Amino acid sequence: MKLIIFRHGEAGQARTDFERCLTPRGHQQVAAMSQAKYSELDQACAFASPYIRAQQTLTEIAQHCSLSQQHTLPIITPDDSPEAVIQWLSEQDESSFPLLLVSHQPMVSRLISLLVKGDYQGYYPMSTASMAVMEADVWAKGLAELTSLNHADDLV
Repeated sequence: MKLIIFRHGEAGQARTDFERCLTPRGHQQVAAMSQAKYSELDQACAFASPYIRAQQTLTEIAQHCSLSQQHTLPIITPDDSPEAVIQWLSEQDESSFPLLLVSHQPMVSRLISLLVKGDYQGYYPMSTASMAVMEADVWAKGLAELTSLNHADDLV
């Protein structure tokens, strides 16, 4: 089963963290990554954090790829528990995959480390609009294989 983890594009300042919006550069980053990785993203079932910048990132991805579904997932905000996300992943039907999660730091790096290494000791940098692709037969700590890690800064 394939899992795609996508960090939101560059965001500006706002009154609250929740309200931060993508900058023009953030939109460009997401568009570039979506176009470059179209074959990975196409037909994925997508879930985004409720934060505005994550929702905008998902909307931008959907402008470049045909996503099978789009949802909001409240457990993938910056301060949520990666363990809770792994539990949620383990409960998803195999037919739901590939899954796309649009989220934030530190969630994205911590989740990748936990899925691949089984702990938080792995180093997986995820700058804005970075995308990680993982494969696993079962979603649990230490059982996933990181098949690619791409950064928008390498594209724009």
